[in-house]
Amino acid sequence: MRKHLKKNLRLVITGLVMVGLIVGYYYYLANRDDKAPEDNVKVTELHEVLSKKLDISYPPTPREVIKFYNRILECAYNDEYDDAQFNQLAEQARKLMDDELLQNNPEDAYKMQFQKEIAAYKEDSRQIMQTAVCDSDEVESREIEGRKCAYVGASYFTKEGKEGFYRAYESYLLRQDKDGKWKILAYHLVDGEES
Repeated sequence: MRKHLKKNLRLVITGLVMVGLIVGYYYYLANRDDKAPEDNVKVTELHEVLSKKLDISYPPTPREVIKFYNRILECAYNDEYDDAQFNQLAEQARKLMDDELLQNNPEDAYKMQFQKEIAAYKEDSRQIMQTAVCDSDEVESREIEGRKCAYVGASYFTKEGKEGFYRAYESYLLRQDKDGKWKILAYHLVDGEES
């Protein structure tokens, strides 16, 4: 009987030690700070826009193309960045453009015009507060000269200094290329600005 009691006592003690080790290990895992320093770095919208690989994950619809284009515009007009990042923003925008639009806007001329517009915007203390793209059912699809095209409307809510708020409306014409990607062919201001 004593032998049986000793055996049971050893089993209980072994079981308690095992439970203690499991609980201790769980506590250690739950409370350790094992994140690498780069895990604690906040990824900015600018970084996300610049790091998007458009050749791998191109926006699938005309609306998504304009949504991403708007993200580029918000970064360009609102964020702080260096020359290399500006060039990357311009390159990302140009990847969304149709070949015909690219031919009419050579890269150097496009970048120079883009920089002038941004400088004028900042000089007026303007900031894009919000962008919006029309709903899917508002996208107009057409066939022009045998190619699929789509009209997408977008609005830009901006603040200028302390004077006021404005909303501008743009209409974008996109055309599907030979790979099935929707590219911006043209855009223009619609109805001016509202105060």
